[in-house]
Amino acid sequence: MTQPTPELDPQLRAAFAKSADISASLGAPDPGIAGVRRNFDLGRRYWNEGGPDDVESQEQSIAGPTRQVPVVIYRPRGASGLLPVFVYLHGGGFRLGSHWSNDRQMREMAHAWGGVVISADYLHVPEHVFPSAVDETAAVLQWLHGNAAALGLDGDRIAFGGSSAGAVVAFGAAVGLGGVPWLRAAVGIVGAFSAGTSTPSMQLYGDAGLYPDAASVAPMFNAYVPDPALRNDPRANLLAADAKLLPPTFLAAAEFDIFRDASAAMAQRLELAGRLHAFNIYPGMGHLFFGTSRSVDRAAQCVRDVAAFLAQRLPCDAA
Repeated sequence: MTQPTPELDPQLRAAFAKSADISASLGAPDPGIAGVRRNFDLGRRYWNEGGPDDVESQEQSIAGPTRQVPVVIYRPRGASGLLPVFVYLHGGGFRLGSHWSNDRQMREMAHAWGGVVISADYLHVPEHVFPSAVDETAAVLQWLHGNAAALGLDGDRIAFGGSSAGAVVAFGAAVGLGGVPWLRAAVGIVGAFSAGTSTPSMQLYGDAGLYPDAASVAPMFNAYVPDPALRNDPRANLLAADAKLLPPTFLAAAEFDIFRDASAAMAQRLELAGRLHAFNIYPGMGHLFFGTSRSVDRAAQCVRDVAAFLAQRLPCDAA
């Protein structure tokens, strides 16, 4: 059966073509995972150019269980007082990307919201498998709760989230923390919340020439959770988790993403638990849209929508 060709938004189609040109200009990666990661990081540079210049960024590290975790702290210039904070984890199939991957989107978000955004790295496969990244992220969140004041942050007003694999790790960390009250908001952007391949979105777009495809799903999740005994751990299988352990949540999905229906299933669980703030499906978008806000209007709108949600849940003028 021939799958229908997705009618991608023209801006996103142009963005994907630009990314393909950038990838071609970089050439084949050096052998090994390090070469693949290097090309991925270089490919993000164009998409992170420009954007707000009134947000300061500072790279530093936070103590984790096994290492100093690299983070970038984005603070609106001139902001004062103890500000709320949003901790974001990048996407990349659990194996690629860094705390700089979404530099422009983080600056745009801090600018629109007024709070502090922290983009945190996390341990990647294949070197580190579940629950390493989840445990590390939980430790970062706990460290911020206890030490936020030293950074000019309010440790009792923390939001968390991420895109794609980063959303899975971030939500897993929150589930593991057991519903602590200082986690006030959650954000999941094109979250890879299920390894199932029988959903309509998987069937429709899994072999439609978009990234990721359905064939990549099982290898991705098997690399993340190689031990079959752990695959129903609610920190990994989030559709099996108690949604009441999550705070009010904003979910963003892309119309032409294989994981669209996984986000819909997560939204349904959150709604039943009284934890769903909003579930937005962005028309004409594919899985990688969030990182293209430089040139794609709906990606920029998604950034603004997240910022508006954070402003509602964590206003910067709160006492």
